[in-house]
Amino acid sequence: MKTAIITGASDGLGKAIAKTLIDSGMKVINISRSKSDVEGIENITCDLSSEKDIEKTIKIIKEKYSNFDVLINNAAIVGYSKLSDLEYEKFEKTWKINTIAPLYLIAKLFDLIVKNEADVINIGTTHSQHAHPGVENQLAYCSTKYGLRGGSYNISNELKKTKSRLIHVYMGGFQSKMHEKDYGNVMTDPENWMKTTDLADIIKYLINLPKQIEISEITINRKGRRG
Repeated sequence: MKTAIITGASDGLGKAIAKTLIDSGMKVINISRSKSDVEGIENITCDLSSEKDIEKTIKIIKEKYSNFDVLINNAAIVGYSKLSDLEYEKFEKTWKINTIAPLYLIAKLFDLIVKNEADVINIGTTHSQHAHPGVENQLAYCSTKYGLRGGSYNISNELKKTKSRLIHVYMGGFQSKMHEKDYGNVMTDPENWMKTTDLADIIKYLINLPKQIEISEITINRKGRRG
């Protein structure tokens, strides 16, 4: 049985990915502050903004789940704020969760990734490809996702001579409560946004591609959102 480790599988896209992978016969380990209620999932409780929690999680993985096949870095927060009102603590927390946590997890699990010939999927955003109109007041989110993108390039170079793959996904707008949780902006037109279940199917497809195929980067966007 293949094993996937996913950050942020307690809600939203991560939860949809977890359910899809479990339904396809995979074992799934969730890393998040809140436990996931997906049937069959195993949880590691971890605040991804806490160095202590991350170190504890890495130890648990090495001791209990060392034989994994894919690491999916999905967890993220928006960190919404008007530029002039941006608070250091919120800015720092966004960097810790969106950039430092996923890249540090990869670094500390790197030897196992190579040994297992495991793949890494980093869930990024189309906002890190270029400046999009309409993303004002999202300095924290956009800059941290640029950081994840840069880290993905570096780690891809490290993996070139191995059988492991790093796939960076530029994810467009999908049905999510991220903004609602962060600053109370409720999605009023969910039918116009991508479904997490559809996106989860794409992630499953990427994982199951033959090892001689590497989709290093992929953009998944809403219809008509190019450019």
